[in-house]
Amino acid sequence: MNERIPSPQITTIIPTYRRPQLLRRAIQSVLNQTYPDFQVCVYDNASGDETAEVVAEFAKKDSRVKYHCHAENIGAVANFNYGMAQVDTPYFSFLSDDDIVLPDFYATTLAGFTLHPDAIFSAGEVIEMTEQGEVVKAPLHTWSREGYFTPPEGLLEMIRVKPPILTGILFRRELIEQFGFFDDNIDINDYDLELRVGARFPFIVNRKLCGIFVLQTTSYSVNKGTSFLYHGYPQTLAKLKNDTRISTAVREQGSQELTAWLKRLTFRSGLFLVSTKDFEEVGKIAELLASQYQLYTKGRFLRLLVWLGKHFGFLSQLLALIYAFRKAKAKQRNQHLQDDFGNVSSYLSSIVMQLENKQ
Repeated sequence: MNERIPSPQITTIIPTYRRPQLLRRAIQSVLNQTYPDFQVCVYDNASGDETAEVVAEFAKKDSRVKYHCHAENIGAVANFNYGMAQVDTPYFSFLSDDDIVLPDFYATTLAGFTLHPDAIFSAGEVIEMTEQGEVVKAPLHTWSREGYFTPPEGLLEMIRVKPPILTGILFRRELIEQFGFFDDNIDINDYDLELRVGARFPFIVNRKLCGIFVLQTTSYSVNKGTSFLYHGYPQTLAKLKNDTRISTAVREQGSQELTAWLKRLTFRSGLFLVSTKDFEEVGKIAELLASQYQLYTKGRFLRLLVWLGKHFGFLSQLLALIYAFRKAKAKQRNQHLQDDFGNVSSYLSSIVMQLENKQ
């Protein structure tokens, strides 16, 4: 029982929907924090299962755990935003119900704020890991450095590499006042928010491992396909260009970098889809390259590959072999990630054992 904290400093927002067993793991990972002054707020999107009982079990033993259930499913983004609107602590973080944070997450990120009190967020490393325990990515380890970033350096690093994963970010509450909530009209709303934050405010990045982003086979992050090429990224680009709160110089530089990156990503996506024989989608990407980015030659090249792929099946097979070879080489290059972080999967098992012992 933890009754000693009258005024928590951190709110952990956990939106959830019909994942009661994974939710138990997520909540326990927060309760394992070495820094104790937090509250865990679970927002149930009308699951209609044993989710309420799971949270009640924790709340009986630890008053830091709180629960709210919506009368009906309001949608994933709206559920995140609802939790954000309830924050009344100086700091807050998000945790998806299928992910976990490591014990020193809050201690690590709060230490960053101590060094740089003007930072709007402090981020630790989060590895992307499959359900089978294979470490796929450690994004912050590919950044040029760790530490304190000011605009436009932080924004450009996010574009050129990848923004910090939401699971490992501790935000100041001032972010809500400055930026509001996630945009429900953008399917990569966390990316959109982080870019615009990085364009205006300093932030901190720490490569110490703070969380695990589990790649569930049924999750949107794994199955989003190419929809983000047509809507999410172009919308984010437009918002970055048009946000007058961002200095003109930063907007121009950031927009140029993001546009160049999107051109490369879109074309590479088209090449990959030729290898999978998804010729209809390749045609859409060819049109996008021409209409959105004026890359007429690359659009025509993709259409040529579609024609060749339809008439000469070996072309798609050849591309598929090339991508399989590249994937194998990338996996080999990333072996050091498995060596460095592979044992972290055991922490997931230890949480499960911890929960079983409580039952």
